[in-house]
Amino acid sequence: MKKINKTIFIISTIVFALLLIPAFIAAFAEDEGTLPANGCWIIFARLFSVLRFPTHTMVWSAIIDGGSPVYFIGLMINCVFYGLITERIFSFFLKLKSRLKNTINC
Repeated sequence: MKKINKTIFIISTIVFALLLIPAFIAAFAEDEGTLPANGCWIIFARLFSVLRFPTHTMVWSAIIDGGSPVYFIGLMINCVFYGLITERIFSFFLKLKSRLKNTINC
């Protein structure tokens, strides 16, 4: 983890944050019993369970005690976490691609 590609990190964090908005709304609607039978909204409701990991899964009692600000800060930390994971995966495959290209050219 010597060098982080900031562009990929920022873009992937923003994408996860943008996915989090409809997922949060769909999960809220599902809890209230007003979720439409549309397959897209059901997928978003299920996606929220994934996007709330790891902070909301590991430190749920602290999240509940902290109230709404801590809840949403935890969601943003999750987005940054997933952005970092995505950047590392991209970085790994780009490095692998350059190594394969160098071995083929030699």
